[in-house]
Amino acid sequence: MAEINEANRSVSELASELGSTAAELYERLDVARQLQEHPYRTLAIAAGVGYVLGGGLFTPLTGTLVRMGSRAMLLPMMQAALQNMGVAEDESQQFF
Repeated sequence: MAEINEANRSVSELASELGSTAAELYERLDVARQLQEHPYRTLAIAAGVGYVLGGGLFTPLTGTLVRMGSRAMLLPMMQAALQNMGVAEDESQQFF
């Protein structure tokens, strides 16, 4: 019985520490000010954190979004590289 009371006490102490840490984090981040100044960014961050904490990280939707994002990011880089190759070939042919 004493072990159960100790376990309950340690759980309540842990919950109390967690609550105080969350309050301190809330104060440091100044969520209310951030929400006033940057509402869409704050909403996007909250949605992203909720998605990850809700277990959405390893879902087919995340895989699709990562593939689409990487293609969208790589396409301009590939186009620029191909243009640079074409410019380099044109410059080298002008000297001959």
